[in-house]
Amino acid sequence: MKTNAFLYIALAAALALTACGGGDDPDEPTPQPPTPTQPKGKHLTQQCDMPADASEITIRLQGLSSEVSRKSGSASWLTTTLVPYTSGTPEVTVACTQNLTTATRSQEVTFIATNDTLVLNVRQAVYAGGTDVNNPSDTPTDQPAYSRGI
Repeated sequence: MKTNAFLYIALAAALALTACGGGDDPDEPTPQPPTPTQPKGKHLTQQCDMPADASEITIRLQGLSSEVSRKSGSASWLTTTLVPYTSGTPEVTVACTQNLTTATRSQEVTFIATNDTLVLNVRQAVYAGGTDVNNPSDTPTDQPAYSRGI
C-alpha cells in the first residue's frame, strides 16, 4: 500500500510540473527580443564650406581624439585625404574641383575613429560667373564667340 501511495504522489507531482511548464497559455506574455543597445562613443557632425573655385584646405576633425580607421563617402568633384596621424585631433585635406554649375554641390564623408564617428558635410558654393559653362546660351556678350555679325 505504501508503494501505491508513493506512485500516486509521484504521478500527481509529475502532472503538476508538466502543467506549470507553460508556453501555450494565451495569458502569458510573449517574450520580446532584446532591444539593441546604442553604439558607444560620440556621433559628431562638422560642416566644411568650399568656394566655387578649385581649392584645397586642411581641417581638424573636431571631437575625434584617435586615429581614423575608416572613411566612406566620395564624389567625382571631391577628394579627402587623411593627414598622417601622430597624436591629438586627426586632420584631413579636402580638395574640390571648380564648380562650373549653377547649383551648390554637397557630399557627406564619414570618418570612424576608435569609438567615435564624425560626418563631415562638404558644401561647395555656386558658380557666380553668370552662364553655366556646360550649358551656354545664345545670349550676346562682349565675347567674340557669342557676338552676332552685322
